[in-house]
Amino acid sequence: MKTRITTLAILLGLFISTTAFANEPVPASKYVASQVADYIDDELEYPEFGITSRHQGDVVIQVLIEEDGTFDVVQANSFNEDMKDHVIELVESLDSDKFDQYAGQTLLVKVTFDLRLY
Repeated sequence: MKTRITTLAILLGLFISTTAFANEPVPASKYVASQVADYIDDELEYPEFGITSRHQGDVVIQVLIEEDGTFDVVQANSFNEDMKDHVIELVESLDSDKFDQYAGQTLLVKVTFDLRLY
């Protein structure tokens, strides 16, 4: 009986310690997500190589807001690798002090490249 109690206590301790230290990023609120998406959209320009080769489509990125207000692209998805790489490079180079208060929050941003809009 004592070994069963000890085993249960050890398993409970392992469960509590693993869930207590699980560090999942907090999803950003709709307000923060729209502010960041608007900021990224304002800073983003259609790349010249995309215009000449007539690349169109969407790039969906998951962004983590860092403590200094910069952005870290955690995941990105697009049919066109060149457009995806362009968006990742641009977003990770952006720096804004107004988002540092939202550090640790993640959000999804959909960037649309449509030649009819440019």
